Amino acid sequence: MQKRNGPIGSWITRLAIVALMAAFSLAANAKGGRVLTKNDVVVIKVVSQPDMDTTTRVETDGTVNFPYVGRIKAAGLTEDQLAHAIERRLAERQIVTEPHVLIEITSFGTQASVQGQVGAPGAYTIDRTTNLAQILARAGGLRDTGGMVVLRRGATVRRYYGKDLMDGKVDPTRILVLNNDEIFVDLAPFYYVYGYVGHTGQFPLTQATTVQQAIAIAGGLLPLGTDSRLKIKRRQADGQTEEMPASLDDEVEPDDTIIVNERLF
Repeated sequence: MQKRNGPIGSWITRLAIVALMAAFSLAANAKGGRVLTKNDVVVIKVVSQPDMDTTTRVETDGTVNFPYVGRIKAAGLTEDQLAHAIERRLAERQIVTEPHVLIEITSFGTQASVQGQVGAPGAYTIDRTTNLAQILARAGGLRDTGGMVVLRRGATVRRYYGKDLMDGKVDPTRILVLNNDEIFVDLAPFYYVYGYVGHTGQFPLTQATTVQQAIAIAGGLLPLGTDSRLKIKRRQADGQTEEMPASLDDEVEPDDTIIVNERLF
């Protein structure tokens, strides 16, 4: 993972720590092997019976076909559980005495896509229970330009501020990533602060922000500045820009320009 400096760069490190902690909590599930899902490709081997080696796919109905025992449920079982189920079938039909079956997954059928403002966009295999923190960490973490994290699952769309995920306001370890999920990290929009503040210019809008917070981020009021006659220039739906009075509690919108005027004496 690329090393980054500054508070935003530290998000990636924090993501990695969260993902690592989650991985430890899942370690107990790994004992029986990965849980099989639809479209996984598996190799079934019976020890000392090389002629019975079979490569098969978990079908959409959740079953695999092993010629010596027929179709058998696989999706939702661990590798060990499937092996034991096949062993019971072989023994019941007296095909093999005291059979010992090994299951090896050669191709994973479950994956999620992570695109946008991450270090390494792409499709990632989900080979175990995976949460949002883990998948973002695997994708290289959020870039400094990352804003809203959008999780699309079929017709359902969920949106999370990237900074809220990093700060723990929204716990990413409690958001599970499922097969065919699409995760897109938007480019963070910007707002602008001009006038009598410590640092004028462009600022990323990475979380819900009020005018008061925006002024604080911009270095606060200068001695000659006032917060009693604030203005916002905001683009309207028709594309025109309108200047309007603003209060400290107003929420900043993308592309807003906040104007801090000089104090009247």
